[in-house]
Amino acid sequence: MLRYNIESSMQSKEEKTIKIFISYSWKPVSNKDKVLTLAERLTNDGIHVILDDWDLKEGQDKYHFMEQMVNDPEVQKVLLICNKEYAKKANQKIGGVGIESLIVSDDIYSEADQTKFIPVVMEYENEKPCIPTFVKSRIYIDLSNEDHYEENYERLIRNIYNKPISKRPPIGKMPVHLEDDDPIFLPTAHKVAAIKNSLINQKENSTLLIKDYLNTFVESLSLFEINFENINEENFINEVEKSIVELQALKNDFIEFTTSIFKYSTEDYEEIFIEFFESFLQFYEDNDLRLDSGKSLNDLRVDNFRFFNYDLFLNFSNILIKNQRFKLLAAIVKTDLIVTRKWNRKAEATNFEEFRKYNYTLNEFKKQKLNSNRISIVADLIKQHCKIPKFEDLIRTDIILYYLRLFYPSKIRYNENWVPETSALASSQIEIFPKIISKRYFNKIKVLFDVDSVEELKEKILSLEDKDDLKGFNYKVPRLRYALKYDELAIYN
Repeated sequence: MLRYNIESSMQSKEEKTIKIFISYSWKPVSNKDKVLTLAERLTNDGIHVILDDWDLKEGQDKYHFMEQMVNDPEVQKVLLICNKEYAKKANQKIGGVGIESLIVSDDIYSEADQTKFIPVVMEYENEKPCIPTFVKSRIYIDLSNEDHYEENYERLIRNIYNKPISKRPPIGKMPVHLEDDDPIFLPTAHKVAAIKNSLINQKENSTLLIKDYLNTFVESLSLFEINFENINEENFINEVEKSIVELQALKNDFIEFTTSIFKYSTEDYEEIFIEFFESFLQFYEDNDLRLDSGKSLNDLRVDNFRFFNYDLFLNFSNILIKNQRFKLLAAIVKTDLIVTRKWNRKAEATNFEEFRKYNYTLNEFKKQKLNSNRISIVADLIKQHCKIPKFEDLIRTDIILYYLRLFYPSKIRYNENWVPETSALASSQIEIFPKIISKRYFNKIKVLFDVDSVEELKEKILSLEDKDDLKGFNYKVPRLRYALKYDELAIYN
């Protein structure tokens, strides 16, 4: 049985060995020596090389041997070693090379798989490669120059083994924004591609392009305003929902933008994003679109933006967490955002909680219309429109933002606490920081909580236990000490 397995294994190995045939000219002698050296190296690299000097015996018909090797289906590749002598004999159909060239040229032009034949240039004349006419248009491997020999030998052997350096990437999915059958033209369209190209090529204009995108994004919000004159008590729910659907294109464009810059750049762009969120909120103030919740029609017409802000900020924060940009996320959630109120022309401080406001249209009026007992229609719609990240990732991010509000309490008295509405749809098994049991991960994430040590974080967790309370809300949010794995915090390397 052991002998059978060994023989079977040897047979299997032999069957996998690639066979190639080398066609070349014996003249000059230096060319033959180069071919023998090449054949020996290919053999050492696991390739079965068929060479007349090794395989053609006395008494055999050399022309028949050549024809057999060129046409043998077990011979996967035929190397045509091209020097001045080989090109001359092939073109003039002289000797063995001439016979081989007739066989090969017929095979090349009659067979669909032309990759079997590889021209290998060994000599140049008048700065032009010495290649026979019948393969002159074909891509060749150049082994004529010692300076590039190793690089091109690598190309040759990868060709033989069908292991190219460059491979076609897997086909991805159609961009989400193309799914919209009635698309809205976005002023931000095509800007992401320019930013990505600038970052990849490390161009100096990257920061300017990023700022331009963010400014254009804020300006684009005006396209989605609901005209107060067009709504009434009968249609406002439909108008808000219609606008929410239209805003998805802008959200998805922003997701692509933020994903690209944090993929292709190591910069955090902290000041740029803080200024962006300030201008984001200033847009609403300047256009009499107050984000404070209310039940008047004038308030309800802004519920499209209240939903959009929450959805967008969740996705943005999720991208930061995925890319381990913890320092930037901490900076944004603890920074006071300055907005000038239109009604009194005074600058006031607010914070990231402005991006999550209660939505009466969806969570009260829509629910009443449907006679539904759903906890949060807002959460249902965020899940429905979640195309790129997993919805569970958004839930996790939502809960993290709730925790961060505990760590960075608001100094603004009228702001609501961040309530993680999406957690209404969470499974009871969801883990928030599964890797925080690792010291290595803790050292990355500690900046998010503004601590320097495990002991300091544990002290903060204990000090916040009384505030960690979502009474009255049907949300599945783990208590802070469990989410941060108080008893297992950074116990592993």
